[in-house]
Order: sequence, then structure tokens, then C-alpha cells
Amino acid sequence: MISEAHLNQFSQASVQLYRPGLGLGNYAERAFGFLSQLVSSEFIVFGALDLQTKQMEMALNASVPTFSPAMEAFGELMTKYPLFRWDPEVNLGKPFTRSDFYSRREFAQTDIFAEVYDRLGIDDHCAIFVPGTEGEVCFFGVERYKGQDFSAEERTLLEFAQNHLGNARELAKARDRLSQDGARPEALVRAGLTVREADVLMWLAEGKSNEEIAILLRLQLYTVKGYVKTIFQKIAAPNRLAAALWALRVSREDEVRSLAPQDRLVTVSVADGSPD
Repeated sequence: MISEAHLNQFSQASVQLYRPGLGLGNYAERAFGFLSQLVSSEFIVFGALDLQTKQMEMALNASVPTFSPAMEAFGELMTKYPLFRWDPEVNLGKPFTRSDFYSRREFAQTDIFAEVYDRLGIDDHCAIFVPGTEGEVCFFGVERYKGQDFSAEERTLLEFAQNHLGNARELAKARDRLSQDGARPEALVRAGLTVREADVLMWLAEGKSNEEIAILLRLQLYTVKGYVKTIFQKIAAPNRLAAALWALRVSREDEVRSLAPQDRLVTVSVADGSPD
């Protein structure tokens, strides 16, 4: 059971995660801030493994002098342990912690503790798989030292956070692609929107508020709200994030042309929200 205070905290943290300007360049930083507001930690690690190139991107939210040598040892030992294997199927994809596999005493007797975690001054670990990312495997590691095990409430919060981390990663990728390729409102028109609806949705996908869109398009605020509501209905989007993801997905002409007319309206399942 999550307290009302923690639910409010979660809501505020998620707003910061999705605020305008999100892209791959600042995704890890945004996610670190998001997770730090939910649970305490010594530091948080982000890793993204490109399945094609086998290159791994890693970042952390604190200065840890021993991190680089520890990660060299980690790469050699991680496949021995389900806790560190970067396998999305572990625990059915849900967040899992050191205590799911070992007591503190048992963990302290492993070689990966001696070569990696003891160097980092860490004896507890929670792994969070980032769902929905194509072509890569992404995880966050929340690291602690001699604190309490992750509580049931913390686990629930991190499980709630998991889908947001995946949605934000997808949105960051899509916005970066849109920035590189250029916005194509005409693609949205071919997908079933009117010209004005396409204009509104393109600005919405850029993270603009209704008020900002009204100024940019020289429309009344109530008119913009009406367009947003109609767009949501047309593309079966429950909220602004889902609408933005839909727009970013179909903005590239080659994607739109590959779809049959009846398939051009795509439903994106994201948690409920309002058009405001």
C-alpha cells in the first residue's frame, strides 16, 4: 500500500521527468532525478546496451572514483549472476533486489561483491528494467550501503516508475528523431487529422502547453483545448504523452506511406490523463 504523500510525490516526480526538452542527451539525468525523489540511494547507475553494436552506454548520478575499474570487473562477472545479468526476464521483468537472491552475508561472500560492490562501498542493489525499448536493453541500478532492505512500498513505487522510465525513453528517442528529420504536419494530415489539428499536435509533441500553443498559432485557449480533445478522440490517445508518441511515430513520411489507410490511426496505451 502506498501512502497518499508518496503518491503525490510520485506525481510531482513524473511531471519533472516528462517536462519539455526531454531527449536522449538528458534522459539519464531526468530519470536519476525521478528515481531520487522516490527512494533513497548512495547513487544510481544507468546502462543501455545496443543489441546491434554491443556497445554499452553507462552513466551515474554521483562522482564515484572507483567506478571505472569496478565496471571492468563487473563486465567479466555479471553473467554468472541473475541479479546482474541484464536479463529482462528475471523476476518477470519487474524490479528486483539483492535480497531476492542473497542475504547480506551471502552476498558478501561472492566474487562480484569483492571485485565490484565492495570497491564501490555498496552492499544492496535494486535493478529496474526499462520496458518497451527496441534494439537495446536498458536498466537502472539503485545502489545502497548498509541501509534497510528495499521496503514493500519502495518496491511498489519502483514498479510504478518502470513504465514511466520506458515511456520517457521512447519519447526521448522519438523527439530526437523528429528533431533530426524535421516535423511533417502533412504526414499527420494523411493519417487522418485536419491541417489545424496537425499543427496543434506537432506543437504538443514538442512539449508545448495549451497556453503556449495558443500563442504560437494565434488561437484562443479554449479553441486549442477543443482541438486537443478532438485529437485525443481521433487517435484514441488517453493523454498528451500518448498523443505525442503517436505524432512522433507517424511524422516520418516513409512510416505513414507503409500503412494502409484504415491502419493509419494508431492507439498508444499510456496511463489516463486529461487534455489540459
